Amino acid sequence: MSEPAEQMYRTIGSNIYRFRVLEHMTQEILAEKSDISTSYVSRIECFRLNKGMTCTTVMKIAEALNVPACVLFSEIPCQKYLQCLEQAALRGV
Repeated sequence: MSEPAEQMYRTIGSNIYRFRVLEHMTQEILAEKSDISTSYVSRIECFRLNKGMTCTTVMKIAEALNVPACVLFSEIPCQKYLQCLEQAALRGV
């Protein structure tokens, strides 16, 4: 896997982890809501993918986390990313 692709998967995995924790979800709950396996969620979050993931998978995870898919790709917190963080924090209160 190329360095830029590897970095993007790290970004996606980190963002999924961050929003999952903010939503007080376990990997099992996220997997169930996303219709993917728990081990796949774990591999995504821990950067242990041996191949890429589909857009459909990213979209399912984003929907389960209540964020737009573009937020999961965000390396630098943009306005939309910050809004989603704020909303997730408010839901967790």
